[in-house]
Amino acid sequence: MKKYLNIAFWILVAAYFFVVFGFVNGKQKEVLCTSVKVVIKDTLKHHFVNKDDLIQLIDNKIGGVLGSPMAEVNVAKLENLIADQPYIKSAEVFKSINGYLNIEIKQRNPIIRIINENNLGFYIDNEGELLPLSRKISLRLPVANGHISFYPDLSTSVNIFSDEYKEDANAKVLRELSTLATFINKDVFWKAQIEQIYVTKDLEFELVPLVGAQIILLGSIDNYKEKFRNLEATYKKGFLYKGWNKYKTINLKYHNQVICEKN
Repeated sequence: MKKYLNIAFWILVAAYFFVVFGFVNGKQKEVLCTSVKVVIKDTLKHHFVNKDDLIQLIDNKIGGVLGSPMAEVNVAKLENLIADQPYIKSAEVFKSINGYLNIEIKQRNPIIRIINENNLGFYIDNEGELLPLSRKISLRLPVANGHISFYPDLSTSVNIFSDEYKEDANAKVLRELSTLATFINKDVFWKAQIEQIYVTKDLEFELVPLVGAQIILLGSIDNYKEKFRNLEATYKKGFLYKGWNKYKTINLKYHNQVICEKN
C-alpha cells in the first residue's frame, strides 16, 4: 500500500510541475522585452562598450529586441554575437520573467599598444589576443614601435601565444613585448616611468622613460628582471647624487652591469 502511495505522490508532483511549467511558459510568450540591462563584470577602469553600443549592435545584426516577445529572443545567438566583438572576452545573456534582458560581459584587458613598420596600430591584451585600437577611449599604456614586422588581420581572432604562431619569428617579438609590458604594468614604479619600447633592427629593446632624457638599452629579453633590478638601483641611488639628465644612455646588456654614457 505504501508503495502505491509513493508512486501516486510522485505522479502528483510531476503533474504539478508540468502544469506550473506550462503556465509559466505560456505567460513568457505574452511577456515583452521592456528593458535591456548591461553589467560589466570586470574591474577595468575603461569601458570599451556600454549599453547603447550593445543595443545598436543587436539592432543592426539581429533586429530590435525591445518590445519583442521574450520567448522569441534567441539567447545563444545573442551571446555569440556579443562575445565575437574584439574588446569582449565573454558574454552571458539571460532573461527575467519581468521582461528584462540581462547581459553580463567581461572586457579584454590591453597591456601594450603596438605600432608596426607599416604604421598599423593595435593592442595586445593580457592573454596575447590582438585588438584593434579603440576610437572611443585613449588608454595610457606603454607604446612599442620600431622594427615590428607582424601584420595581423584584425578582422579575425589572432593570439600570438597560439600554436599557429609558435614558430613565427615576428610573433616572437610580440610575445617578448607582451612579457615586458606585463612586468612593467605590474610594478608601480616602472608603470609610471616607462612610456615607450623601441625594437631595434637587431630585435633588441630600448626603453624610453618618462622622466629623464636617457635611452635605456635593455638588449635581449634574457634576464630582464635582473636588468630591471639593476636599473632601479641606479635610479634610486646613483641618480640621487648625479641627476637624471647627465647621461644619454644606460646600458643593461651585460650581466650584472650598468654602463652609463654621459651626454
